[in-house]
Amino acid sequence: MNGFQDDVDELAREIGLDQDEVAARKAFLELGEDDVETLRDVHGLLAMHRDLFSERFYAHLMSFPQLRAMLGGGVEARLRRVQASYFDSLTAGDYDEDYIRERLRVGATHERIGLDQKWYIGAYRKYLSELVGLLWRRLQEQPERFHAAVDAVLKIVCFDMGLALDTYAHAGQRSLRQNQNYLEQVIDGMPAGLMVVDAELRAHSMNRMMADLLDVPDDLLLEQRLALEELIPSAELAGRAAEALASGAPHDNVLVTLDGRADGVRYADFNIRRAYKDGAPMLLVIGQDMTFRRKARLRLQESEEFFRLTFNQAAVGIVLLGGDGRVLRTNSKMSQILGYSEIELLQRFYQQFMDPDDLAEEQAMIARLRGGEVADYQREKRLLRRDGSQVWVSVNVSSMRDASGNQRFICVVRDIQRQKQAEEALLRMANHDALTGLPNRLLMHDRLSQAIMQAHRAGRQVAVMFIDLDRFKHVNDSLGHDAGDALIVEIARRLSSSLRESDTVARQGGDEFVVVLPDLGGQEDAGKVARKLLDNLFQPLALCGQEVFPSGSIGIAMYPGDGLDGATLLKCADSAMYGSKAQGGNQVAFYTAEMGEQATQHLRLEGALQRALQRDEFLLHYQPVVDIGSGRVTGVEALLRWQPAGHPMVSPAEFIPLAEETGLIVPIGDWVLATAMRQQVAWVRAGIGPVRISVNLSARQFLGQDVAQRVAALLEETGCDPGCLTLEITESVLMENPAAATETMGQLAAMGVQLAIDDFGTGYSSLASLKRFPIHSLKIDRSFVMDLTQDADDAAIVNAVIALAHSMKLNVIAEGVETNEQLAFLQARGCDQMQGYCFSRPVEPQGIEALLRVS
Repeated sequence: MNGFQDDVDELAREIGLDQDEVAARKAFLELGEDDVETLRDVHGLLAMHRDLFSERFYAHLMSFPQLRAMLGGGVEARLRRVQASYFDSLTAGDYDEDYIRERLRVGATHERIGLDQKWYIGAYRKYLSELVGLLWRRLQEQPERFHAAVDAVLKIVCFDMGLALDTYAHAGQRSLRQNQNYLEQVIDGMPAGLMVVDAELRAHSMNRMMADLLDVPDDLLLEQRLALEELIPSAELAGRAAEALASGAPHDNVLVTLDGRADGVRYADFNIRRAYKDGAPMLLVIGQDMTFRRKARLRLQESEEFFRLTFNQAAVGIVLLGGDGRVLRTNSKMSQILGYSEIELLQRFYQQFMDPDDLAEEQAMIARLRGGEVADYQREKRLLRRDGSQVWVSVNVSSMRDASGNQRFICVVRDIQRQKQAEEALLRMANHDALTGLPNRLLMHDRLSQAIMQAHRAGRQVAVMFIDLDRFKHVNDSLGHDAGDALIVEIARRLSSSLRESDTVARQGGDEFVVVLPDLGGQEDAGKVARKLLDNLFQPLALCGQEVFPSGSIGIAMYPGDGLDGATLLKCADSAMYGSKAQGGNQVAFYTAEMGEQATQHLRLEGALQRALQRDEFLLHYQPVVDIGSGRVTGVEALLRWQPAGHPMVSPAEFIPLAEETGLIVPIGDWVLATAMRQQVAWVRAGIGPVRISVNLSARQFLGQDVAQRVAALLEETGCDPGCLTLEITESVLMENPAAATETMGQLAAMGVQLAIDDFGTGYSSLASLKRFPIHSLKIDRSFVMDLTQDADDAAIVNAVIALAHSMKLNVIAEGVETNEQLAFLQARGCDQMQGYCFSRPVEPQGIEALLRVS
């Protein structure tokens, strides 16, 4: 008891509770002599009610299971007597040094028995509530006396709480410092040598046992970091250490002979483990002196007490199980993990804490451990907390025998719940698309591989669908990327809801999706699913106030007919999807061998096209534009041609769509524009002209860059007369974004450049939209001219276009005029100009000069 009182006195000194501090606290609380007298008066009023008060107070405490478990049995009876004495002294009016020492002792005692401060504060609250009620019943006729009594009681209670809580907190801090010191002593007192070796295999530090084992002076490592081979001359140990540092594999039982010592030769056994500190690798070299085992055992006995003291401070849960699985001993960390008190854990069986899904495997491992098949095991599993929730833990279980030979199991339990949650989140991020939550490409490949293996074993088929949304770019361009994202999310939902649970739908990227259908009988099954998907996609959807009808193009490849691995099937499905696109979209196409050949040819052509500009393989041909009335050549249209070195000329129908798709049309179109302007200037300088030259602008050129700025720069660079330049833009391009098109065309017209609408009649432009474009000419598409002498509808359309253009004072040019009959029809309807084989095919610059000179 004296030792505990000495601890209390020491705590008072550490906190600084001298007479001045006590006086200051009383002054701050306004606790004066009048209050002391009032408390003595209260003391007399309470005398006859004290036993009843104590009974009600403890009935309240024991109504809480946590306090009942802590205060049950003899503890409650002793604490009741102590607390009754305390209640008596609280209003006795004697607040000297003994009183203060007693208050500190209460705080230290509560900290020792583990009574949390919340219960401590709650007990004061209960005391005050009961006391105020009692005083009111006695003094309600004397309100001033009642208020003075309550005020005095509040002051002395606050004074007491401050003393006890300060002591409680300080005692806890001291306990933590002591535990930290104990841990340091444990390491230094380990019954084995421990040396920390850095990544350069130089000794960083070692404990006392290792220093004794190696006969190293205390200050040697402070002066220099010696290499491991200098401290322990063993090539085998150095080699094992280097291997452990590189691979992380542990190395045990490395036997080393230590000679050259004053006490003779010694034999030491070393174990090597890799660890990390501040992100850098290091080695823990653990050595035991095999020569003096008795000395090692003595060291172990000396450190046993330290381990016992640190048992409850361990950062992991530790449980000792009996042979039947009963909990024999546990620590506070295990209580925190499971939510039970240590008392509640004792005498329970480990099976009661196991998740039912993990129990069978755990019992099998325990059986192997019990039978001696394994000495220990480690696994991750789920335990059930007291509230029924699951917690993931990493458990190391080892078998041992107690002094009586009974089998016991030591379990070291580490809470990895947050780690598991982080792993699950990372795994989901790694395997799922962030926007839609669908499996991403990585997870899809894994599931496809599994489906192929299962189909191979069962003799079934697998379908891989490549789905690309039709006209998705229009949604992004017109409604914005947020609307595009919303569309992608809805498409993902529709696809997922249309499939079986065993099927996989993944987002490949952008507006592309992949569907894997395992366990199919054949193509018919895949075709039914594909048509169902298209039907579900083509349902109205409101985006930004606009009603949209999504559709997609689906390409399908079948295992094993189209490929035996995932990569091949995906490539085939992709090729089939392009075949579906070629049919106009919203179609389903199965892969065929011809598609593979087309894809190969497409890839080869794309590579050659990438190099064509660098190799100067492009050239321009020119087709005359002829005045129908006079037959005179009034201008030419520049037409792009591609002549690969050593190969036949490639048709524009083959490479221009590819250039549009890859984006190469932009630099190619820039080259066409610059080359045509230079040619126009060259003809003028040669005395031919002035010649009007027409150049087609691609959709990407017109919509994707500052065309007006580029044309102005080329006019300046080449010296071309803007009045002799006509730029042709297709009707469909203008209608994609009429407002932007109007602004760009206005800038070009302001330079003096003439503008023509190419392929008129195919873009469904309205008269209102046509009126706002600053155009000079309309070019009737060749599809209307081709059959105008046989097809009354085409003739009516051409006639209407000519009349419309003339009403708007626009020049009309007919494309693709090949026969005299077509020419006569156009001449009779007043068409202004024509192009076509009826007059001349497109020819090289040298060939066109003769026609220009004649005109």
